[in-house]
Amino acid sequence: MQARFKLLRPQPMYLTMALIAAAVSAQSAVAGTLTQFTAGDIVISTVSTTTTVGALDTAAPIVLQQFALGAGGTSATAAGTLTLPQTSSGSNSAISGEYGSASEGILQLSGNGQYLTIMGYGVNAATFNNAPLATYGTTALGQTTSLTAANQTGTAVATVSRVVALIGANGGVNTSTALTGVYNQNNPRSVYTANGTSFYTSGQGVSGSTNQGIYYTKLGATTATPILNTSGDTRDVQLVNGVLTYSQDFSVKGGMSQGYVATLTNGSGSAPTNANNLTKTVLTPSGNDASSGSGLNLPKKDDNASYTTIPGSMPAIYLSSTGANGNSVNAARDGNFVYASPEQFFYANATTLYVADSGAPKSGSANAAGLGDGGLQKYTLNTTTGLWTLDYTLSNGLNLVNNDLANAATPTAAGVTGLFGLTGEVVGNQVELFATSYGLNELSSSYLYEISDTLSDTTNIQASNETFTVLDAAASGTSIRGVAFAPSGASSLTPLPEPYTVYLFALGLAVLYLRRRNQGTRV
Repeated sequence: MQARFKLLRPQPMYLTMALIAAAVSAQSAVAGTLTQFTAGDIVISTVSTTTTVGALDTAAPIVLQQFALGAGGTSATAAGTLTLPQTSSGSNSAISGEYGSASEGILQLSGNGQYLTIMGYGVNAATFNNAPLATYGTTALGQTTSLTAANQTGTAVATVSRVVALIGANGGVNTSTALTGVYNQNNPRSVYTANGTSFYTSGQGVSGSTNQGIYYTKLGATTATPILNTSGDTRDVQLVNGVLTYSQDFSVKGGMSQGYVATLTNGSGSAPTNANNLTKTVLTPSGNDASSGSGLNLPKKDDNASYTTIPGSMPAIYLSSTGANGNSVNAARDGNFVYASPEQFFYANATTLYVADSGAPKSGSANAAGLGDGGLQKYTLNTTTGLWTLDYTLSNGLNLVNNDLANAATPTAAGVTGLFGLTGEVVGNQVELFATSYGLNELSSSYLYEISDTLSDTTNIQASNETFTVLDAAASGTSIRGVAFAPSGASSLTPLPEPYTVYLFALGLAVLYLRRRNQGTRV
């Protein structure tokens, strides 16, 4: 709806600008295109194949889709889309995602609730897909180099920066943070900001490299400061009550899986902005049965953080003999352990943690520790022992398939093994959670789910009636990645979206024209 004005007399310039601002605030999203996010709605990130030949690993525009939620959150109505910039403009970079990479595209709401963040690659999708092989040295977007020509070896190829997209509630997008030298030849995974001025990023680089893991950077920067850059394969990164918290799923060469949620603090116990004096504390998964006899110890890796071991911790999930804390497909491991594969996580409060597990851990052999515990895991902190315990894994309604059976070796096999994106909110004693699927492979169908869990529940019997509801099923050739609540409030660090810019220009001309006309008829 457009605001309507009736000019009765010439207006001073400050009032003219106020009228223009009022017109902007009166705009509402039109069908199909977002010009303003709506507080309380849910937003997902998607990528779609742009070619029928070699579609996997090609570049694709990143499209955000907003959904208005029905009563209880068990239904959703499409409320518009926003395609992130495909062309560079001024200090802002183009940004694309990789279709076929299931480990990138985490979407997050900023700490102040005013922005969304997501990471991608600084290139136009069509430009990349149509370029000769020699231009980028690869046809897989995630394998492009982020190193500048001066830092490359051999014949130099085009540098593709890893870009932070800061999306405002006003629909504006700032992609001026285009980083080189990070996540070289691999995927940027997630980015978190408290207020839009600085960012923590997470991702993977070439195995054994020093340009992966967690970094800190500022808005508009082209480089980032390493924090934990040799640990490999970090996933979601967040600030939780001021504490830097992240998930990781990494197979240590010659060792065991490092699949857990952990925190990083500096010498003063604050969130670090560099690699100095770090302490890494592993939270989950925990040794839910210290007498299990599994013989697992917390794995060490040669990185720059010292470890704090929570009593009883181990890098795997111990499944009870009855399977009460596991999902619906891992009964073969009841009474033993499986490795975790945590993706995004959500704290309902200081003692309740939900983790989206992909069900496809990096370590473990078929039908053994690598079987996985895909789904939504609920952990509760024992404040006396300091140990996080896996209460249960929600999986009803996901129709999970086993990630290690014969169908996993079939390239065209489809199925959901677990979850990837996750967000939620607490309403009274209920936790409403929204999650996205993780597929057996990149060709699997993709979904957005909702489920409500009782905050005080700690057993699978209490939660036995809780079932995931499908809110959206992606069309063939489209992958749903991240999920977050829509931003709201001021968005001073992002430009107004294109429709607003054009509207402001036209409205400004109209106001000035009427002002001059009124001035010209004075007597």
